[in-house]
Amino acid sequence: MKRLLWIVAALGLLVLCIAWVVRARTNADAKPVVHTYLKPALRDLRQTVVINGTITPVLSTEIRSEVSGRISRVLVEAGAEVAAGQALIELDQSTLQVQLDDARLGVAGARLRTERAELEFKRLQTLADRALVSEKERKEAEIALRLAQNETASQEARVRLLENSLAKGVISAPYAGRVLSLAARPGMIVTGADAGREGNTLLELADLTRLRVEAAINEIDVAVLTPEMPVEITFESVPEAKASGRITFIAPAAGKAAGGNSQVGGVSGGMGGTSGGSRDFPLQIAIDQSHLRVRPGMTARVHIVTAMVKNVLSIEHNAVFNDHETGEWFVFKRVSDPKASPEKAKVEIGVRDDLHVEIKSGLAEIDEVSRERPAGVKFGQDK
Repeated sequence: MKRLLWIVAALGLLVLCIAWVVRARTNADAKPVVHTYLKPALRDLRQTVVINGTITPVLSTEIRSEVSGRISRVLVEAGAEVAAGQALIELDQSTLQVQLDDARLGVAGARLRTERAELEFKRLQTLADRALVSEKERKEAEIALRLAQNETASQEARVRLLENSLAKGVISAPYAGRVLSLAARPGMIVTGADAGREGNTLLELADLTRLRVEAAINEIDVAVLTPEMPVEITFESVPEAKASGRITFIAPAAGKAAGGNSQVGGVSGGMGGTSGGSRDFPLQIAIDQSHLRVRPGMTARVHIVTAMVKNVLSIEHNAVFNDHETGEWFVFKRVSDPKASPEKAKVEIGVRDDLHVEIKSGLAEIDEVSRERPAGVKFGQDK
């Protein structure tokens, strides 16, 4: 009997606990929302897209040797400023020089043999005119002369080839710039770059007077961009530096590029953001004049004004709510009854900046709008 009483008491206590929890949740749900109101006003708005990118030089070259050989001297250091045509690296040219000397001797010998063959041909030509030698002998002398001339031309071509290779033994700067990296060392054996081989990268040269930003923008925002559109650029590692620029390239198809996601000014908070699954389009942005401390590889933030309106009715963007299921935008207007909840009203939005959004229709300047959504109001995504 006592055991039965203990079971009944435990069940009763469990029921009381459940009832208390349900009542507490009901009271919490029924707690009224405290509404704070604001009024729309006429403002000038600028809608800005902000994207992250990477600073790169417009002109950058990996310097390789066109001929194989051993490096005898490295004439520059990493970070050095060089002029156009300045010698950077010298290869050991002793073997090529010997080959060139031998080829020049070959040319001299070929020219002597050509001279001898020419004299013999002229002699036989004279005799043939007098019918003192056969036509066959004259023809053989003519062939010997042509063969000697061909040999001379071949030896001269070999000399030119070796002279060209010898000239390539000194690697010079193709343009003025700065040595970004240097891999070449004296004594290093390098492979020449030709049709079948890439060759060794000896150094990287860049013109740092012309920089650009390589970035990517999502498919939603790319539609409003055009070439030559002006931009403003800031740099995370050099906060005091600011620069102007212009869009020079917009990829015709989605792809990969340096940089990150884009963000439209004024879309944070209640108005939501861009789609995380959107595709990115590579961009290139020319920097008109950069700060001296800005270097390739730094992160840049590009600010692009995509729309601008003046004296339009607008309100704080956190007072505008979106039904993601229908794509419609709403506000909640104050009603005359102070005890009643705000009234849901559909609006049409326009240009947005960091704080405000343009209201094209659905709201008057005399209206007051709640920053909070009334309790019990649900949108499609809440169901």
